Amino acid sequence: MLFCATVDDVCLDGYSTEAHFKDLLDFFQWQDVKATFFAVPRAGGVPITQRKDYLPLLRRAIQEGHDIAQHGLEHDRFETGIPPQMILDLPHEGPARQRLASDREAIETALQVDQIRIRLALGREILEDALEHEVAGFRAPCLSICPNLFDALEAEGYGYDSSRFLQETGWDVINDREPFIPRPITRELFEAVLYPGRMRTFPLTTEYSWYPTWKKFGVSMNLAKHDVRECFKVGIPFVPVAHVSPILEGDAGCGLEFYRQLLEYARHEANKIGDSLQAVTLRDAMQAVGVEVSQ
Repeated sequence: MLFCATVDDVCLDGYSTEAHFKDLLDFFQWQDVKATFFAVPRAGGVPITQRKDYLPLLRRAIQEGHDIAQHGLEHDRFETGIPPQMILDLPHEGPARQRLASDREAIETALQVDQIRIRLALGREILEDALEHEVAGFRAPCLSICPNLFDALEAEGYGYDSSRFLQETGWDVINDREPFIPRPITRELFEAVLYPGRMRTFPLTTEYSWYPTWKKFGVSMNLAKHDVRECFKVGIPFVPVAHVSPILEGDAGCGLEFYRQLLEYARHEANKIGDSLQAVTLRDAMQAVGVEVSQ
């Protein structure tokens, strides 16, 4: 069974510090987990090549078997599409809501395949030059997608995308929209979001650890356990998403303890069905399902 931990917003100011990134690397090393880190190539207009304190940590991540994938270009909300409503409803997304209300036509006009390809190629070049590491995967900032994004990714030769999602209830918890009732995760739902071309699609499951609190720990854990069982039952990867600093800036110890318990549960569930848990990167998951990606 595939458990593919993913972490967004690497190198994004306000959501990712070097100290927090190191803490996550230490945790994953302790838990024998290989994660996929989605890095912002030019956050705040500053290329990742200039983030001298971050580069050694990113290279450490690669040496330890993690993968670095691409998270947009500058993490602009609308550079690759339009965020889903549950993202726009987050309290800190007021400016994005206002911008969409006033500039939707201009935003949509800019989302042409050739323009998206330029942004993709520039971001990928920045990452690869900085890390000497082939970038195979992509996740859109704020899950901002449009049909042209996937055609652009295919045209640029990306191996996989992870910009779609399967479980909206994680954001219900973040937005305090009770009751927190898990949506079913089915093979049909999974297949409905697959891209029909050569590029592999690995939709994320949901977010469980956005500034986590002990008050919501049980609710989030019950949701995560439900999602693990559903994914394993239909034989699809379980792909949780966390964010570098938010997971560590909630209640003290809450985020990492959540993932420790979740990994323990996932291993137990895999053993129950006579399988073992593979806590691997999305790149390695591609190879596990028969899709080769050059290193």
